[in-house]
Amino acid sequence: MRSRCKKISSKAAAAASLGVSALTVLAGCSNVERSRNWGDPNVSGKVLVQQVCSTCHGLDGQSVNTLFPKLAGQTKPYIQGQLEAIQARDRNSEHTRQFMWGPARFLTPKQIDEIATYFASQAPMRADAAPSSLAERGKVIYHQGLPAAGVQACASCHGDAGEGDDVVPRLAGQHPYYLVSRARIAMTKIVANVSDADIVAVSAYLASIGAGGAAPAALKPTGEKVAEVPSAKLPPTPPVFDSQGDPKNCHYSVWTYGWYCGSFIDALVYHLKNQ
Repeated sequence: MRSRCKKISSKAAAAASLGVSALTVLAGCSNVERSRNWGDPNVSGKVLVQQVCSTCHGLDGQSVNTLFPKLAGQTKPYIQGQLEAIQARDRNSEHTRQFMWGPARFLTPKQIDEIATYFASQAPMRADAAPSSLAERGKVIYHQGLPAAGVQACASCHGDAGEGDDVVPRLAGQHPYYLVSRARIAMTKIVANVSDADIVAVSAYLASIGAGGAAPAALKPTGEKVAEVPSAKLPPTPPVFDSQGDPKNCHYSVWTYGWYCGSFIDALVYHLKNQ
């Protein structure tokens, strides 16, 4: 009888222990200071950034994966507007649908404001690409446009330093892969007369002038005419393909749904032509 009671007692103790553990876990899930619950309006935007957004965009907004844009120092009105557009399903590119439609549908106006405030207050995007001859061509186009093609200077809207203003986004220091992708999606009419190679060139330039990149004085137009930039400075395109039609020395990432090659230029051009 005693041994039986001991067995029952030990089982009861184990059950009680599991119950306490479960309550502890539930308590942690309901803690609004550490919650990952997008559907809880009591969770602050800052906590959502720290617990969820940072997974893709980085805790300081300096994302590492080029599929996800850097948000560090981005203008607050732009971030707010994009989150609202995503929530309304007005922004509906493939990657937006895959990664943002789900989480954004639950955000409250207050959370959107707090998320935008958090990222806008971070140190500006860092440059992640060294200046190159390609970036020099992009610099001329960014500051002078393509007059012959009726394309105005990018700087007229995005600022001499690519800093953006209000709802116009900061571009300086952004991932070139992301810039190329968004240019064809969000600026269809504006870049209609811009070649793929020139979009890549401007993106390479912008990526090189983030925080820690070129000094503001170096961003001023040099007076160089676009037509005078040697074509030899453009990247060799298309990349070399194998028998399956895939770029050699590249691999496809299932997580990012994108190609990554030895040369980011080849990867950008390939992605642009195969969206």
